Amino acid sequence: MTLEEKMKLSQNYNTSVDTLRVLSKAEEAWIRAYIAENPSTPDDILRDLAKDTKSWVRAYTAQNSNTPDDVLKDLIPDINYSIRYSMSKNTKDSISPILVMLFEYENSLKIPHIFTILNLYENSKLPYIVKVVIETLYKEVQK
Repeated sequence: MTLEEKMKLSQNYNTSVDTLRVLSKAEEAWIRAYIAENPSTPDDILRDLAKDTKSWVRAYTAQNSNTPDDVLKDLIPDINYSIRYSMSKNTKDSISPILVMLFEYENSLKIPHIFTILNLYENSKLPYIVKVVIETLYKEVQK
């Protein structure tokens, strides 16, 4: 399969699960990232991609609204801030408690990543009370 074919298939929502599974093992990290981003990617593949050695593959997994909640929780303390930044943009229905945990973790860091805090603040799934806390602690989020 050519790289162009891999790219098209990995981004196509109608690609079969079997093909997604094969492509999720691709040598090219950007193909794995496209699979992590694809809303048709099943849970078991997303679980594997959440452990990928490339942080940006994990970041796409964290942003996918179909990534299981337990996988998202496990990604919160990832050493690479880009995973938390991406997760802060996730708008899945059950994300609210995870966003609260993400804020608590980010806020506990010696130097919180302000863009992650801003994304959390702008996420419609973040509970209102946490938005008030962010406004209080991070004046720069207020418009």
